[in-house]
Formats: sequence, structure tokens, C-alpha cells
Amino acid sequence: MSFRSALLASAAILTAGTAFAADLPARVAAPAPYIAAPIFTWTGFYVGLNAGAGFNNKNNGFIAGPGFTGGTAITTVGGGFGNNGNNDAGFTGGVQAGYNWQISPMFVVGVEADINYLDRGNNRDVTVVGTNGGTVNTYSFHRGDSNNWFGTVRGRVGIAFDRFLPYFTGGWAFGGKQGGVNGSYVTTGVAGTNVLVSNGDGGSSSGWTLGGGVEYAFSNNMSFKVEYLHVSLGDNNRTLTYNATTNQYFAFKNENKFDVVRAGVNFRF
Repeated sequence: MSFRSALLASAAILTAGTAFAADLPARVAAPAPYIAAPIFTWTGFYVGLNAGAGFNNKNNGFIAGPGFTGGTAITTVGGGFGNNGNNDAGFTGGVQAGYNWQISPMFVVGVEADINYLDRGNNRDVTVVGTNGGTVNTYSFHRGDSNNWFGTVRGRVGIAFDRFLPYFTGGWAFGGKQGGVNGSYVTTGVAGTNVLVSNGDGGSSSGWTLGGGVEYAFSNNMSFKVEYLHVSLGDNNRTLTYNATTNQYFAFKNENKFDVVRAGVNFRF
């Protein structure tokens, strides 16, 4: 075969290959791999902040001591202390932390602890007029009590509607308290004022709490809640002695309980 013939044969083969390649289907890019969106769950640890109001929920009372026996009678109890209730409100705010377990598509259980500032207190003045053997005695008192902080350790049980979680909660409550009573009395027909022995206490006390709320997760990592708690830290009965020799005193009933309405935000991990 001559050089010219070999050249022509090569050109023919090249032309045929190009035509065959043109007849092949165009290359299609491979589809992107499917990645499923993450399924939302309430399970996990969280920390958060809360703020709201604390309301007094109590029925204070005046109890006559041994001094009002043997011919002594109360004729007047005034000044807002005779078995009175009150609902003074104050600010509360604090921090919380907890853990949730979503044990089924709808049921969520968890534990939560919080510690909070509380501006809750009330002060009352009272006047008691009593007679003893025809002598009229007028007793004037000032009493006060307050809580400046509280905390809780609670369980939570909720029903999840996807990102919406209504729940009940309850458990142990504890808090700081301050309180006391002091006063004086004036005996009709006798000059001068006699000072009574004051009584007060402070420290901490514990009790229980019960409530509920709703929480909504507006992202996978953040949620907002509104919550109500009733907190009971027990009764603190106080006495005010006006005759130590004969152990004559007044007793004051003080219910150490309050309600909390608050909102909060949780940062979920």
C-alpha cells in the first residue's frame, strides 16, 4: 500500500469514529444524593432564662394566746390582720436547666431545676383592743414577711404536638424568708407606753410546688415557654409576748406561699 492510500484510509477511519461518537447519547450528570431533613425531637439537655411575677397567696390570721383567757376578751381586731388575705405582686426572674426524654411520638417526660430572685413581701399594721377586769388595753402591732429568692426541682410530663408541648410539672420547692412582728400596748388610765417583746426569724424553708405550662420550639435549638407555679413553703407562726412572767402572748399565723406566672426561653442542645 502506497503512502497516499494509507493516508486516505486513516482519514476515513477518523471520520467514521467522529460520526459514531456524535450518535452517542449526551452524558447526564449524576443526581445529588438524597439527604433527609432531621426529625424534630424534644429529647435533650437545655438551659434557659425566665422572668415574670410572684403573687402572695395567703390567709394570715391573729390567734389569741393565753393572755386572753380568764376574763380577757377581744373587742376589736383591726388594721388588716384579722384573718386577711392579700395578693401583692412582685418581680421574679432566674435561670433554669433540665433534660427531656421523648419516649414516644407524643409523650415527653423530663426533669428541671431553677433558681430565682423574688421580690415578694407584705407589711401589715394591726390594732387589738381587749378588756380584762374592766380595764381596756389597746395593742398595736406591725408585722412583715418576705421571700427574696426561691428555687424548685421538678418533674415534667407533657404531650407533644410536634413542636408544641403542653405539660404538667411538680416537685420540691425551697426558698429564703424574712419575717417578724413588733409592737406596743397602752393601758387605758395608765400613763405611758409599754413595749412588747418582738419576735422575728429568717433563713430558708422548703415545701412543694405544682403547676403547668406550654412550650413551643420555634427552631431545633430554641424554645419559648409560659408557665404557672403554685409554691408552698409552709406556715410560719410567730408569737409576740407582752408578759413574760405569766407567759401571755399573741400568736400570728403566716402562710408562706405564693403563685408565679412567668415566661422563659430555653436553649436546647
